[in-house]
Amino acid sequence: MFKACIRLSPALLAAALLLSAAASARAQGSTTTTKEARVLVGTLFSAGAPQKSGEPEKAVEQKTREQVARADGAQQQTTPEPSPQPSPVTPLTGEQKVKRSLRGAFLEPSSYAIAAFNAGIRQIGEDRLSHKDTEDELADWGSTTARVFATRTTYHFFGNGVYPALFKQDPRYERSPNKGVGRRVAHAVSRLFVTRGDNRNLQPNFSRFAGAATASALANVWERSTPGHDRIGTDATLKRFGMSFVSGAIGNLFREFSDFF
Repeated sequence: MFKACIRLSPALLAAALLLSAAASARAQGSTTTTKEARVLVGTLFSAGAPQKSGEPEKAVEQKTREQVARADGAQQQTTPEPSPQPSPVTPLTGEQKVKRSLRGAFLEPSSYAIAAFNAGIRQIGEDRLSHKDTEDELADWGSTTARVFATRTTYHFFGNGVYPALFKQDPRYERSPNKGVGRRVAHAVSRLFVTRGDNRNLQPNFSRFAGAATASALANVWERSTPGHDRIGTDATLKRFGMSFVSGAIGNLFREFSDFF
C-alpha cells in the first residue's frame, strides 16, 4: 500500500501542476494550442511514471525541453507576420514649397523644352507673313518661347509654391493606388480639381485654380497680339486659363504612367 501511495502522489502532483499552469496561462491571456497542452500533459505524467533503470533524470528533462521547443516552433511558423504599414507623408513647409516651385520652374530642362515646343505649335498655327524670311521666323519663335516660358514659370511659382503655402495644400502629385488604366486616368484628371491638404484630407484644389488665374492674367503684360490672333484682353485670359487645365491633365497623365516611360 505504501508503494501505491508513492506511485499515486506524482500523478496527483502532475494534475495539480497542470491545473495551476492552465490557470496561470488564462490569467496572463496566453494562447496555448491543443498540441502544446498535450505535450505538457505527457511531460508531467511521464515525470510521475517510474523510470527505467539506467535512465538519468537529465535525459528526461532534455527530452521534455525538446518537445516544448518543437511545439513552440510549430506555433511560430503558423503565426502570420504583420503586413508593413505605409510610412506617413511628411507635409512640406511653406519655404520648401516655394523652393520646390522655383526649382521645377528654372532648373528642370523639361520646362525649357516644353516652352520651345509650345511656341513652335503656336507659330505654325499663325499666318505666315510674306515680308518675313527664315531668320525673322526664328526670331519670332525665340520671342514666343520666352513669353510661353514666362507664363509657365509664373504658374509654377504661384500654383506650386505661393498658393499651396497660403492654403496649406500639398503641391506634390499623388499617384493612384489602383492598377486599372481607366481608374488611373480618372485619378490623374481628378487631381486637377482636388488635392491633399497638409492634413492629408482631400479638398478643392484652390492652389491650381488661383495659380492658373494669376499666370493667365499676368501674361497680358508680356504677350503681344498678331494679325488675327488677339492675345491680350479678357477673352485671351480666359482662353489661357482653360488651356492650362488641358496641359495640366497631360502632365498628370505623364506623372501617373511614368513607370511606362
